[in-house]
Amino acid sequence: MLLHLIHLVVTAVAVLVAARLVPGIRVKSFGSAVVFAFVLAVLDVLLHGLLVMLALPLVLLSFGLFLIVINGFLFWLADKAVEGVEVDGFGAAILGSLITSAVSWLAMFALHIPH
Repeated sequence: MLLHLIHLVVTAVAVLVAARLVPGIRVKSFGSAVVFAFVLAVLDVLLHGLLVMLALPLVLLSFGLFLIVINGFLFWLADKAVEGVEVDGFGAAILGSLITSAVSWLAMFALHIPH
């Protein structure tokens, strides 16, 4: 349970970093970032596997690069569900997803927490 909370806070901070680096992403508050991180985690658990299976031929043909599009779609979908986060377009969602994933992974690695 504690690991899930740490992961949620780390992801929220990563979303704030993405908002600072990507001009098309705006986050109103840390609370909004936490809610966004939670919704993103729920969408990831519920939809990621299904989307990967549905898009498996594209994933295989692109040597896995289509996973970036799937993650960007989930990032964009989370934006639609959370009031305090705005993402301007799919390009910003893909870039925000990449930055959020990288920052989250680096932070979890630095904290020696299994990802």
